[in-house]
Amino acid sequence: MNRLYGSEKKEKINRFLKGFSEEIEILFKSKFDEIAEMNIGEGETTRMVGRLLNAKINVIDQINGQPQ
Repeated sequence: MNRLYGSEKKEKINRFLKGFSEEIEILFKSKFDEIAEMNIGEGETTRMVGRLLNAKINVIDQINGQPQ
């Protein structure tokens, strides 16, 4: 397999990262739905959703190369 360079390399990396970000969105949506069905009370649900949202933001920021 030939090594990629320049715009071809950048495009392939960007496609990979975009696809990975989309998979993460699907996973987190599933987990948000799971939390909603746990029947653990409004306060605990809010705390868990907050933690999950922070984790999602951190992961997406890392994928996008943004500092934390």
